[in-house]
Amino acid sequence: MNFGRIAIFCAAICLGSCATVIRGTNEKLQVITTPPGANVTLSTGETGVTPASFIKNRRDSFQVTVSKRGYLTSMVTVESRASTSGVAATAANVAVPIGAAIDAGTGAWNSFYPNPVNIQLTPAPLDPEAARKLRKSRYPLGLPADQPGMIRSPYTQRVYDVRQVPHGTLVKDLDVDKMFVNP
Repeated sequence: MNFGRIAIFCAAICLGSCATVIRGTNEKLQVITTPPGANVTLSTGETGVTPASFIKNRRDSFQVTVSKRGYLTSMVTVESRASTSGVAATAANVAVPIGAAIDAGTGAWNSFYPNPVNIQLTPAPLDPEAARKLRKSRYPLGLPADQPGMIRSPYTQRVYDVRQVPHGTLVKDLDVDKMFVNP
């Protein structure tokens, strides 16, 4: 008689924690940057290069720091919070309340926000010393254009989009096959 009650109790625990069984306690976090190739560091210690993926416990909230030479460093907080799909998977626990406690304890009903983490990197401004060196460079400087993030070639006046090009980097004029500097 006691064996039957124990078996029913164990089955209720195992079948009652639906989100833990269906969704699991881990989630794949993706970090994507424009441009790609940035270094990613999580506050929990993991590192990678974008595009990067990490398997993380759904209960954890953490910081994502992205850096790339010539660009400003960006930081995003990834929060773990209850999601609609996790709560739906836990809904079957109404009959077995201990299952809801297990799902809450394991974080199985949570998801990461944001996921994926999409970061548009911003070119770092040029420091005054580097600007002086550029003026002495053998390459001419690009000319201002009418729109932000655009410059004109000093050779052909063609407009180039340099929003993703760090200041002080060489840009190629495709018409004449010559280089100039993104100021």
